[in-house]
Amino acid sequence: MPSMPPFVEIQNTLLQEDCAVEFLLSKHIVTSCVKCSHCERVVILDRHSLQFRHMCKGVRYKVSVWEGTFFSGARIGVAQILMMAYFWLCGVTRDAVMTITGHSSHTVSDYYNHFCDLVTHDIRPSSCVIGGQGIIVEIDETKMGKRKYHRGHRVDGVWVVVGVERTIERKVFAVVVEDRSASTLEDIISDYVAPGSIIITDGWGGYSRLSEFEEIEHLTVNHSVTFRDPVTGAHTNTVEGTNSALKRAVPVRNRTRESVGKHLMKFIWMRQHSDTLWDSFIEALGHVEYE
Repeated sequence: MPSMPPFVEIQNTLLQEDCAVEFLLSKHIVTSCVKCSHCERVVILDRHSLQFRHMCKGVRYKVSVWEGTFFSGARIGVAQILMMAYFWLCGVTRDAVMTITGHSSHTVSDYYNHFCDLVTHDIRPSSCVIGGQGIIVEIDETKMGKRKYHRGHRVDGVWVVVGVERTIERKVFAVVVEDRSASTLEDIISDYVAPGSIIITDGWGGYSRLSEFEEIEHLTVNHSVTFRDPVTGAHTNTVEGTNSALKRAVPVRNRTRESVGKHLMKFIWMRQHSDTLWDSFIEALGHVEYE
């Protein structure tokens, strides 16, 4: 179970609007004062209206504390939004959240999508580069698709190349690709695997030229014969387990080229912040900029 504060410890923040506002102020997600761009006067937040009010050169200045933040334009209270975020991070289903909160399917779905977009934009490209000197990186491709009427051939599927470190952190990358050709796979590895890594793959032909890469050692396992190479001990059990976890994390309806990308990013973000999910989510609220 990912690290999350017990509900009882933060229930006031999730149930009481004034506590939620004070919480966001204390975390600097929103500010209690701004400076007028015309007269340089510091304007203090009106806690009752949650607005910055100021007269400047005969012009009335009135701006919501939520302007330019994740909460801008929200039609429900910030406490309710934080509660849904808490449930989302805990993996609670949309149907369950609808029952708990009384919000409509449309509202819950919208916010679940907003949360996914938020953490996607919080990911730094450099954080998706895995491996390093002497670190084993297992790589595999998996088909994310769905069956028509739950039977028959797969449709609307997309190929995803997945890499995972064989470390305690289990750092991971997952990239949607058009094909599994050698050039595509080599480009992915060049972009996402650090020099000095030991790469393990299966015997797919697209990996055949990896031995030519400088600063990378390439081991393979022939799955038609064995699951673990008897000589090198090479196996891809870790990445295959990650593939299974990815498929559980991506709803069947979202396993399309248009939708799967942000769900893969959500999986990566949660893996990167598995020990500090709640705190990292709150930080993301302040890191990501909104117009």
